[in-house]
Amino acid sequence: MAHKRKTKIKIKVGIVLTVSLIILLFFTPYQKIRIIYFTNSKCLLTVQTDRLIEEIKNDFGNRIYVREIEVSMYEDDPQNTEEVKQLRQEYQVFGVPVIIINGKEFTREFTKNNLEQEICKNFIVKSEVCQ
Repeated sequence: MAHKRKTKIKIKVGIVLTVSLIILLFFTPYQKIRIIYFTNSKCLLTVQTDRLIEEIKNDFGNRIYVREIEVSMYEDDPQNTEEVKQLRQEYQVFGVPVIIINGKEFTREFTKNNLEQEICKNFIVKSEVCQ
């Protein structure tokens, strides 16, 4: 009786591992890293970061999703929408530029190498850029 129970458990574990492996192999190439970039077009500090974000988008292609959010920083800027207010509060964004990668603020120096390293850490199956 105990032997049959152990055999059934081994079969169930085998099935779970097989299904997990299949899911990993078929779905991770479609994994996208989510990036939120808080910016303001009038801010001189964001000019270099804007270029960096464009380079990163070109390098990673459809392996990343970048959402650029224009933040009201100056008196003549349009007011932030409720969604932008909520996101700023959620991520504690008080200035620009701010980059959020998969829900965590990127706090290292904004260089292409640093940003690529951080993005690559989040992939299960690495992008060609990460090789």
